[in-house]
Amino acid sequence: MMGTIVENAKDVEMVRKVDEMKQLKEENQRLKHENEMLMKIVVQMKGTLNRMVSRYVLEEPKR
Repeated sequence: MMGTIVENAKDVEMVRKVDEMKQLKEENQRLKHENEMLMKIVVQMKGTLNRMVSRYVLEEPKR
């Protein structure tokens, strides 16, 4: 009887850990996607900044 309770408790703990692992994997994928989007924005901002510096600071002609 006592062995069964301990085994059930271990099974419940294992299920909880598997669920937690699934949630962490999902969150990791979401964060990776957000990071990719942010990197694209940073690249766009860098290009814009470089154009602005060329145009207004270095006074190069418009391309």
